[in-house]
Amino acid sequence: MSASEGTPSPADQAGENAQASAASAASAASAASPASQNGQAAAAPAPAVAKPELFRSPMALVIWWVWAVFAAANLIDIAVQGRDHFSAVVAASLVLITGVTYVAAFRPRVLADALSLRIVNPLRNHQIPWAAVDRVDLGDSLEVHCSWQEAGGPKSKKLYGWAVHSPRRSRLRAELRAQRGQRGPLGRPTRPGQPTGYARMPEQAQTALGRTDAENIVSMLEKYTSGAPADGAPAGPPVSSWHWPSVAALLLPAVLLTVLALA
Repeated sequence: MSASEGTPSPADQAGENAQASAASAASAASAASPASQNGQAAAAPAPAVAKPELFRSPMALVIWWVWAVFAAANLIDIAVQGRDHFSAVVAASLVLITGVTYVAAFRPRVLADALSLRIVNPLRNHQIPWAAVDRVDLGDSLEVHCSWQEAGGPKSKKLYGWAVHSPRRSRLRAELRAQRGQRGPLGRPTRPGQPTGYARMPEQAQTALGRTDAENIVSMLEKYTSGAPADGAPAGPPVSSWHWPSVAALLLPAVLLTVLALA
């Protein structure tokens, strides 16, 4: 065999290099194909939605759970031992009171995010865009003053939030607590130039101490009304709707109890 037969020519070497380059390019393309299939979704992730702030009465929530446990224990006992008409009346009464407690204590809440304010009352829901909110006040409960434009002219409405309530007695106690904080021990004024424990507190803590929880909630909601509308915030009037499961939670046990009482 001659040397020319054992040694590959430059043309053969170029052909082999071209084939190797094509094979490596094909393997790289096949490896990148799954990423290219999902790349569009990965390149544009959905924007994160902030969790809304929740405002509700902690005491009402405690009342609901205490009653729910009590009612469940009694209904189990009636289901095991009760066989007469009186047991049926008691069971229907427990279910009715549970419905009232659910509607009045567990359901009421206020949810706020950058887009809108949602008021959940015992039987009604209100979805209010921030663009329709003029101001937020506090009477005996939360008051939301709304206004918007329609074809027939400007409209206005006041909505109430049951979850945020502030009796006058609670506000009076908060004012007295703030006044006591401005005095020294045993309610005596301190010497001139000597700061009290209240005065040594941060300004925000002093302000919060002189207000009720409901007033602090209103202050937090006012930050949403004073800020610029968020991108994508809806516009238009408030949207109100009935919560039919809550209506049924009251009507059905009441009808059942009435039938049993008249039987």
